[in-house]
Amino acid sequence: MDDAAFSDLADERGRLTHSRACRDAMIERLERVDPASAADDITSEYVEMTVWEALDSLRSPGAGDFFGRIDEPTQAGVTEQWYIGRRHIENDRHDPVVVDWRAPISAPFYRATSVDALGVSLRRRFTLDEGQLVAYFDEHLDDPDAADVATGIPDPVLAEIGAERSGEMREIVATIQGEQDEVIRAPIDQSLVVQGGPGTGKTAVALHRAAFLLFEHRARLARDGVLVVGPNRAFLDYIANVLPSLGERSVRQATVDELCLPRVEVSAVDDADTARWKGAADRLVDLERAALEAIQPPSDDVRVPIGVRTHVFEQAQIAEWVDTAKRGVVPINQRRERLRVLAQQELKRRCRGEDRWSEAAPLKRALNKCWPTQKPTRLVDRLLPGARGKRRAWTAADQLLVDEANTLLNGTPFTYGHVVVDEAQDHSAVALRVIGRRSPSGSSTLVGDLAQSTTPAGQQRWEDVFGHLGASGSIADLTIGYRVPGPILDVANRLLPLTGVVTIASRSVRVGGLPPKSVVVAADDLVAAAARQIAEVKHRHRLTGVVAPPELHDTLGSALSAVGLHTVDHVHELADDDVPVFGPEAVKGLEFDGVVVLNPAALLDGSERGARLLYVAMTRAVQELWFVSDVALPEPLEV
Repeated sequence: MDDAAFSDLADERGRLTHSRACRDAMIERLERVDPASAADDITSEYVEMTVWEALDSLRSPGAGDFFGRIDEPTQAGVTEQWYIGRRHIENDRHDPVVVDWRAPISAPFYRATSVDALGVSLRRRFTLDEGQLVAYFDEHLDDPDAADVATGIPDPVLAEIGAERSGEMREIVATIQGEQDEVIRAPIDQSLVVQGGPGTGKTAVALHRAAFLLFEHRARLARDGVLVVGPNRAFLDYIANVLPSLGERSVRQATVDELCLPRVEVSAVDDADTARWKGAADRLVDLERAALEAIQPPSDDVRVPIGVRTHVFEQAQIAEWVDTAKRGVVPINQRRERLRVLAQQELKRRCRGEDRWSEAAPLKRALNKCWPTQKPTRLVDRLLPGARGKRRAWTAADQLLVDEANTLLNGTPFTYGHVVVDEAQDHSAVALRVIGRRSPSGSSTLVGDLAQSTTPAGQQRWEDVFGHLGASGSIADLTIGYRVPGPILDVANRLLPLTGVVTIASRSVRVGGLPPKSVVVAADDLVAAAARQIAEVKHRHRLTGVVAPPELHDTLGSALSAVGLHTVDHVHELADDDVPVFGPEAVKGLEFDGVVVLNPAALLDGSERGARLLYVAMTRAVQELWFVSDVALPEPLEV
């Protein structure tokens, strides 16, 4: 580093010190705010909450720091400098010292290239180590021939991407790439599907999009809320810290079954064919038809004596009222009110304007009988084959149908301003309808990879998803992989033609690294050999994960205990001797520095689903991938 660079580094360190001092001053000013001085209790409560949220944000890790800078020459010949960080920091004159990464002024930091500089002459990336600014990397975007203009992914970004994993997903605000930023900042009023192969940052992009929308539409989403739907609880634990680290703590994170109301006791598991049948879009049609068919007009005329006169309400007239009420748009149990109003209006007309409804008991009884108040569990119970009532053993697919029945009958119990769905390709049509109901405006972000669709009722075309959601939208593709090393991804991509779906193979920016390696042993030595290999990989990578058939988990756990390791079923808060072990269905969305896959040939069984499961398993690796098998590796895996 020459003298000028040393001087620049010293100046930037001074800027960082100043930024942190401004953050401290902001905290001090906020601490002096007295909510009790507000004009009324409501305003006082609002001020108290606003101040608390601001203080919480400013006291969070990284507040006051910056990770980038852009220089923008103005027409007046002056160069404006903008420092980009995780939080907005201002001085005592309210001038910005650091701008929030979500602010519009920050977008060129992520999107500017030497081909389209977006008005940026210089982009500078900073490296901080334990709170100290230790280096920077410059790109002179106004001079495409400059030696420091990155032609690919800059080294500081590659270093961050390839850093050792901790077992929790990290925010990526310093390393967001152009195609990711376009998705993050896409308009809110749409259903946006993001298709991307392994390691393209789909999940991180979805979470950062949620944070961006909360910044851009704060008032709207503070009122209506944001929901993140994950595939399982282990995955939600894995991503739990991303949004809080970005300053957003008011987002609900749940699995789709946790959204469902009313609850049933799930005690059974459907086989693949039954799960596929229950999750199909036809069941949504069947459910509504069954609910409406339970409403039938009386078979005879209804006689209502009032005073000296008996009013005869003909069966055909009541049937017409029923048909009119059925065609309503409110929940079905609420549509019966329209039936009552029609009957009451007719009775009032016959009684020359007098309201004699209280005396019309026979008509009331007839209407209640033809339009009973339905319960969602009973409606689904009538629809499904098999044992009924108390003898029915409910499954997860049944729970989704119960929720949809509840919405049809009574309305959606709670909704949100924006919904984010990860691993969207694995949801059935019914599950997607359950999720879609949670966003009445149709504002949602769904991310996934069709080549990783492994559930029986999962999706194979994104175009179908919009219909299931009940919303219109668009599809965006992420094609650049940042997590999986190229030599591993190249082998995994050989499985794509076997998956039965049409996708764009992602390409990795990490051209270095090792291809998958394998150990083939006798069948009776499989588990012991796997334990030895896991221990070896674990020695190199603290975060080492295992993908193995569930029937081998117990014996593998015993074998690992013999070498001083302990199997767990989660990836957060791992002890030094913990080794996460998952089945191929449950490992989706997770990542490990080292991955060991047992018996890949058993997964690659000739089915499209098998190819997808193996594709998932292989692409969990960030550094190193091993196969341990008791048969020769299938041809696509040969290196």
